[in-house]
Amino acid sequence: MPSVVATIKVKEDKVEDAKRFLKQLAAHALAKEKGTLAYLLHQRKDDPTTFVFYEKYASDEDLKAHSKNLASVGAQFGALLAGAPQIVFLEEI
Repeated sequence: MPSVVATIKVKEDKVEDAKRFLKQLAAHALAKEKGTLAYLLHQRKDDPTTFVFYEKYASDEDLKAHSKNLASVGAQFGALLAGAPQIVFLEEI
């Protein structure tokens, strides 16, 4: 099963906006994307501008579907970012 660890850094003045947006994004992924098994949002305690997602999908196709859905909110998402996300793709063994 594919998994993802995504780390994003948001603009300092956008932390609260990012929390709201990212919580909604996570809730939508779990409710509407059938192959999304986990979509957990974390905020670093030592750097509140940094958020980390742990995501798990039933299949590579489900991960691709999520990526496509994420692209639909790209402009809204991009307005919060303070740099490029760091994405690590994993395979559960």
